[in-house]
Amino acid sequence: MKKLLLSVSLFAGTMMPLSACGGVGTVEPVDDRPIIHFDAASIISAARDHYLKMLTLSSIPRDDVNVPGAIEELQAMRADNDTYLAELKDMRHEDSSADEYKDLIVEYLEAENVYIDQTIENVYAGSISLPNRFSMDTLYSRTNAKVSEFRYEPK
Repeated sequence: MKKLLLSVSLFAGTMMPLSACGGVGTVEPVDDRPIIHFDAASIISAARDHYLKMLTLSSIPRDDVNVPGAIEELQAMRADNDTYLAELKDMRHEDSSADEYKDLIVEYLEAENVYIDQTIENVYAGSISLPNRFSMDTLYSRTNAKVSEFRYEPK
């Protein structure tokens, strides 16, 4: 009798914690960040790649500005930006802060395109100076700092 009672209590003692595991609900955190319908992280990542490539170009000695492939590389960067701009052009968001962030990204991409165009002109002209990056770098910093404030959900 003691063995039976001991077996039942061991069995019940083992089963109670296991059955309790299934009864505990999980609480999913609510992400209340505004939704953006474009992949800002990818755009910022591409912008960072462009920045590094242009930094490399600007570090080349000025007596060899016309680097083979530099123009083609700059044109490819501009094509990337044009693709992003076309995607963002008519996009609207329900939340005004998401639309403001989209406009900031658009402003950055347009500024980078102007910089790329000026750089291409300088390379063709054999100029020893490159355009000023300050306003573009400031815009990049602002767009990069805000990317985590939004959550991306494609339309």
